[in-house]
Amino acid sequence: MKLRKYILPRCFGDLIAFLFIIGILPFGYWFEVFLVLPSMYPLTSVWYIMHSTFATFLLINITSNFVYMVLMDTSIQGELMPSTPISPTWKFCAVCETVTPPRSWHCSICNICILKRDHHCQFAGCCVGHLNQRYFFYFLAYLAIGTVYALYFNTFFLFQYTKFSALSFIKFTFPLAIFLLGIDYSIEHCYTLFYVINLLGMLSAVFLLYYHGSSMTKGLVMYENSHNIFDYDSGSLKENIKQVFGDRWYVTWVSPFIQSKLPSDGINWVSKKKEK
Repeated sequence: MKLRKYILPRCFGDLIAFLFIIGILPFGYWFEVFLVLPSMYPLTSVWYIMHSTFATFLLINITSNFVYMVLMDTSIQGELMPSTPISPTWKFCAVCETVTPPRSWHCSICNICILKRDHHCQFAGCCVGHLNQRYFFYFLAYLAIGTVYALYFNTFFLFQYTKFSALSFIKFTFPLAIFLLGIDYSIEHCYTLFYVINLLGMLSAVFLLYYHGSSMTKGLVMYENSHNIFDYDSGSLKENIKQVFGDRWYVTWVSPFIQSKLPSDGINWVSKKKEK
């Protein structure tokens, strides 16, 4: 495993997003398992045990995939590059002072070229590329499932404390502003604030999962998707999935600890244009 030397985010915006995600995940788990679920099921009931077990499974996979995504170094650092471009698809990076392979781009925040760079993730404080795209995708997938799952229970939980009125609508629409302005510090309003965070998190996770899932199945990264570049699309859904999840793609969803060898080294790519 190739690990990053600098784990913490390099800019203030990334640091805030990073701290938010590592704080909201354990808090959300505690809120659901030790506050919401006990209000609906007895602690010794089969339903409570089943839901809390599933919630634990989701938390483990969300956090472990997030950790793998952050730790994995998917940059060109340590990779042996030629002294001159091999083909027109290779380019010279003036910042890194080296020739870089196709599908790699320089990240101004990470300050290095990334192999098969997809994008820079603010919440992780690092780039998503060849070696950690699998973990980013599963982080998104389990986060989407978890937020949908939590929203279902939180809706019933919130209704126990909500009285429908114009004021309650305003509090639901601007929960953070109501809290920061000191208008309402009640525990009921804190539940509303967390519900809105849950709702926004769910919408974001589901949208991003759809977008990145669509790109992945076409064999594209974000730059290629936005510029309609299909040079590295294998034409096979299975092969495109393997490019991200490896040869054991069918079991990688269980845990990030399962090893699955990628078919490419992230440096040498077969282009459709080259084959023509």
